[in-house]
Amino acid sequence: MKIILATGIFPPDIGGPATYCEKLAEEFQRRGIEIEIICYSDVKKYGDYEFPVIRVSRRYPKLMRHFLYFLGLFRMSKDTDVIYTQNPTSAGFPALLVANILGKKLILKVVGDAAWESYANKTQKFDSLEVFQKKKYDFFSESLRKIQKFVAKNTDKIITPSQYLKNIICGWGVPKEKIEVVYNALEKSSGFSISKKEAKEKIGIEGDIILSIGRLAPWKGFDILIDVFPDLSRGNPDFKLVIVGEGEERKNLELKIKSLKLENNVKLIGRVGHQDIPSYFRAADVFVLNSGYEGLPHVVLEAMQLGVPVIASNRGGNPELIKNGFNGFLVEYNNKEQIKNKLLKLWQNKALQEKFVNNSKEKLKKFSWENLIEKTLKILKE
Repeated sequence: MKIILATGIFPPDIGGPATYCEKLAEEFQRRGIEIEIICYSDVKKYGDYEFPVIRVSRRYPKLMRHFLYFLGLFRMSKDTDVIYTQNPTSAGFPALLVANILGKKLILKVVGDAAWESYANKTQKFDSLEVFQKKKYDFFSESLRKIQKFVAKNTDKIITPSQYLKNIICGWGVPKEKIEVVYNALEKSSGFSISKKEAKEKIGIEGDIILSIGRLAPWKGFDILIDVFPDLSRGNPDFKLVIVGEGEERKNLELKIKSLKLENNVKLIGRVGHQDIPSYFRAADVFVLNSGYEGLPHVVLEAMQLGVPVIASNRGGNPELIKNGFNGFLVEYNNKEQIKNKLLKLWQNKALQEKFVNNSKEKLKKFSWENLIEKTLKILKE
């Protein structure tokens, strides 16, 4: 069997889809499946892979690089069995054209709404994903929406990482029978090799750490965590808020930290290599994800795996990972009182922390890498 992974990003790009494609390709290779990758890239070569990686330079103008991507994918696909594309726009639209011309099977993975994310990034405004589905926006956003719906409706199968996203895609007019949920997975972490004390020494931060990780985007709610911190520190002066990630909101967050005089207690770490992330989880006492949108957050899975009690917003796919009061707390997005009260309640109750950690270990059994591979291969071979 030969499979082509058509993706927008691939290492050294960072992010879940890039890591997913790399690990999936390596596992397919180990199983004797012929695999080839095509991606957009800022570099000509990276890594020493046992499978071909075709990179289309991002230096070209957008239309030209999309055309070059189409040509490259067309040449690669003449003898392939299936094209597995990782988004419905920059990779998915060229893949659909190639699949139709060559009569190839096309499987699409959808991890979010590209039109919604593009609009939020461009305007710095945030309508929830649910609201976005019902309203009209600018010409570019509507064009992108039409493209992703067209691609989704014309693929053979769609894979998505949560029931929540399956429901969103059904709202695009795609039959539910065409959509398969394959949950994200975790590999064994190296984080357990160090103690909490050693982890805090490694990252250079002492105190009781409230950790949050994610792209510094408007809908991630980091500003609210900073707003509630003065009240939290009155409940526990040893609290430290540590935010890992980079993005367009950084300057706004820095100004907020400065205006509240929290420079010594709230730390914006910036981008951290994937290999160093476990140290931050091991150092953390509580993990908080106050996000207005999540398909199925890998960071929550990592927190659960590394024994950190979780507080998350009740948006998106979060409730598929966290059952309120059983293995964590769910709070309303940007609800300052709920976030503050649940943090203090969890901090003051060590037995509750232990309960959440132990119940999360049981929950994680359904999010194994082996399950992901087997379910994905079954769909690709059908």
